[in-house]
Amino acid sequence: MTLQLAGWLCLMMAALAACTMPVTPAPSAPAQTDATAPAQANATAPVPASRREVTIWAPYAGELEIATLAANGDLIQEVNFFWYELVEGGRITGGVNSKAALDKARELGLRILPSIVNRGFNREAVLAAIGAPEVRQAHIAAIVDLVVTNGYDGIDIDYESLAAEDRETFTRFIEELALALHAIDKQLSIAVHAKTDDAGAWNGPAAQDWPRLGAAVDRFKIMTYDYHYSTSEAGPIAPVAWINDVLAYAATVVSPAKTYMGVHFYGYEWVGASGAGIEWRQAVRTAMQNDATIRRDESGEAWFTYDDGRFTVYFADAENLRVKLAAIAAAHPDLAGIAIWRLGGEDPENWEAIRKWTER
Repeated sequence: MTLQLAGWLCLMMAALAACTMPVTPAPSAPAQTDATAPAQANATAPVPASRREVTIWAPYAGELEIATLAANGDLIQEVNFFWYELVEGGRITGGVNSKAALDKARELGLRILPSIVNRGFNREAVLAAIGAPEVRQAHIAAIVDLVVTNGYDGIDIDYESLAAEDRETFTRFIEELALALHAIDKQLSIAVHAKTDDAGAWNGPAAQDWPRLGAAVDRFKIMTYDYHYSTSEAGPIAPVAWINDVLAYAATVVSPAKTYMGVHFYGYEWVGASGAGIEWRQAVRTAMQNDATIRRDESGEAWFTYDDGRFTVYFADAENLRVKLAAIAAAHPDLAGIAIWRLGGEDPENWEAIRKWTER
């Protein structure tokens, strides 16, 4: 045990005692007509910045990605390296996959909050880690130790595809983890499924209690993409009208000052209802090789078909990004920022579009 962790344990004994005592589950907060209400009840709510923030999930950290970070370090405030996974038995696996990327992020002064994702979006792995108070506290202690040992600024939690009945268990985990991290001046961000009401359209979003999660975390990142996805029919990945509806609902239960809109940099190539991920550069090359005409939908998202309509491709590029950012800035001027999925293979002109958007 490190001296830092021992100090944390001493500091947290009294605070976490309350978390392990039996209590009556708190009901979800009702929708707020005043969007600032959650922030007023939460001492950790960030003060709105004078410039919109950019955070980026980074599953890759090769030379090209490091160069992109370096070239746009003035735009990016936070990087979430995808270095850790929650696996069977509730264990955390992984480590620093690229010291060069970590060193560059630190040199640029970025907040470093690596992501932990449940591998394969395995629900049972999450329940093994947080399903009972004793294992939940052990899991929280493991996360705190990971953060302290590596000198990170905090952690990003991306536990997906839980069941609706997991809602209270997951909420308590996030609330208790936030308490533990804030006690040592570390931060917590969370990735949540998009929804336009509390219930959501399927189990994943139903399992996420936005009012309580939003009150607990420092950054609330909504995955406003995959409106159409790899096993759906072909169609737009992030329609602006849908994003607007998601953010409008979010503003009733979470402070906009800590809410981030998910932005996709990728695309899908479908055959029927089977889609494969495709990067911008691959999509452009495929269109050129097949002499396909790139069209735009009402949100500016690029799409084309080829091979007599057998293949359909939708993908994001800078033109789509400019339309989306302008529309969302007009409708939601108090939004904290954007969370990009993902670093690698994107249209290089995306960064100029983001640069203009960040200038309030």
